[in-house]
Amino acid sequence: MTTVSRVVAPVDAGWKRFAPWVGLAVGALALQAAFAGSNAFPGGLDTLISGPIDEAGAWMRENRRSHPLFTGVFMPISDIVDWVVSGLADVLAWIPWFAVVAIGAMLPITRRMYRQALLVAVVMGYVGVFGLWELAMATLAVMIAAITLAVVVGLPLGVVASRHRRVEAALRPVLDAMQTIPAFVYFLPLLMVFGIGNVPGVVATFIYALPPLVRLTVLGITQVPSSAVESSKMFGATSLQTLVKVQLPMAVRSIVTGMSQTIMMALGIVVLIPLVGAGGLGTAIFESLNQRRPGRGLAVGLAIVAIAIVLDRIARASAERDPLKRLAPGAMAGLAVGVLVIVAVGRGAGWVDFPAVWKPNAFDPIDDVVTWLRDNLRGVTRAMNDFVVADVYLPLRDLLVDVVAWPVVVFVTGWIGWRLRGAKLAIFGAAAWLVIGAVGLWSATMDTAVQVLLATLATLGISVPLGVWAGRSPRLESVLSPFLDALQTVPSLVYLIPFVVFFSVGMFPGLIATVMYSLVPGVRITALGIREVPVESVEAAETFGATPRQILLRVRLPLAAPTIMTAVNQVIMMVIAMVIIAGLAGGGALGFLVVESLARSKFGQGVEVGLALVLLAMLLDRFTEAAADRLRPPAGS
Repeated sequence: MTTVSRVVAPVDAGWKRFAPWVGLAVGALALQAAFAGSNAFPGGLDTLISGPIDEAGAWMRENRRSHPLFTGVFMPISDIVDWVVSGLADVLAWIPWFAVVAIGAMLPITRRMYRQALLVAVVMGYVGVFGLWELAMATLAVMIAAITLAVVVGLPLGVVASRHRRVEAALRPVLDAMQTIPAFVYFLPLLMVFGIGNVPGVVATFIYALPPLVRLTVLGITQVPSSAVESSKMFGATSLQTLVKVQLPMAVRSIVTGMSQTIMMALGIVVLIPLVGAGGLGTAIFESLNQRRPGRGLAVGLAIVAIAIVLDRIARASAERDPLKRLAPGAMAGLAVGVLVIVAVGRGAGWVDFPAVWKPNAFDPIDDVVTWLRDNLRGVTRAMNDFVVADVYLPLRDLLVDVVAWPVVVFVTGWIGWRLRGAKLAIFGAAAWLVIGAVGLWSATMDTAVQVLLATLATLGISVPLGVWAGRSPRLESVLSPFLDALQTVPSLVYLIPFVVFFSVGMFPGLIATVMYSLVPGVRITALGIREVPVESVEAAETFGATPRQILLRVRLPLAAPTIMTAVNQVIMMVIAMVIIAGLAGGGALGFLVVESLARSKFGQGVEVGLALVLLAMLLDRFTEAAADRLRPPAGS
């Protein structure tokens, strides 16, 4: 009996280990055989959403100026936002250019942040020197309006959520959705409600940029030491006094970080608002893309970065609470009087417009370099393009679209979700694909999924090894840091321009631009994970004689795996956002459909594409998050 039990037990254990995989293979093969030849999702429901929304869009166009919903609610909101943006733009245009520079530098000076003040003056000078002042002031007006709105709404929301757990729990999925939805998706419903112009651009920027401020406000307030709060209450402070005099001051660094992230998020979407009729520097970037002028695109992109730097430094200076860093009241009053004198002198002398020095075509030598490289490396670039498109992308796309039956995809997704986190994730994964198919976007979403897969694999193939290397070499990390900062701050659309010139339109230039844009979180988060591996674990491995290679493969990478999976998650989110922008370069699939929906006012199609994009993003987000949780060691281990 003992012998039998010793033989049977391992067999049973092995069967239990492999049984789920056998079930996966059998189920997938059975479904493929049963549904062979019916790869496309059955039609019949593809107008379920688009039909009513198209009708609603037509009704809105007809009743925008007469229905009480518009005249009493949306039009007043639109008028207020438009008045604010137009007023800001008019004021910025009325003030002499050197007074605008002085005002931008004044707040950092009042906090004795002289380097920051100099940086503000230099970057604003760059905008004017290259003939982009007027466009920059229009963009600055939109940014100020959107960020101010985000602060007015986000800061109180964060405070309330930090004090009421139910509010935080209710807000969390909303903020998740706001961060997951690609920026393009906001434009269509806002166009339906507000029409074209600055208003949908401001509102879209506000919605897209709001979550970081709310989240980091909640984080900052909840991390205030309970001893400080209790001490305040012991001295008789009310709840409001404790909030204003203890919690908010102690959470100010986290809140400022949230404001900085909000500014960077706004920077990412402000270049796209010309698609809804807004003006500014984004218009010049789209012109550069259409004209295939990477030099001009870089010049304009740097001007947008300059505006983000100005707003970020002003926000940091305004949040500085150290009284020792502030100038004396008399000196601050003198600065204010000096600015007023500068404005009066400038207006009186007619020195309002920035004097023309150069124009963005000063960057045209970059065009010549890109053109020379294109012409002299045509054989290499064409071979790269043909290999990726013909030998990798098209076979994968055809496999998923034309060969694999749609129930197989649904079943495999559900199985992976069940293995990662159980029934809830399995049901969500399967249901997401069913909804995508039901709205008639199965093939386009499969196409986009292939592009996301290729871009993610290429990005991780570069960023993870670089991150591992940087995590082990502080010197390399310091060398990479300025390049990563540059990649992170340049607007996403700017990446597209040189690669369109280099490879012409199509999927491949969008793929390369996507990889460039998505590298930063992969490198930085991977490096963070490698650095945070406990020193004790590495020393223990060295004590037992492990080589550096063995330590890397068996200690550092396994312990850093959850953090690296977080890097994968962030890369995927950035890839999805950029793959849609790549639709402007001929990437096709859902990206092209979004652009077409905006250009032709196909509201129903736009909402369906937005839904498909959101579900695809949520699928990838939830599944990579679950995989990271599986790799995370148990608490206390």
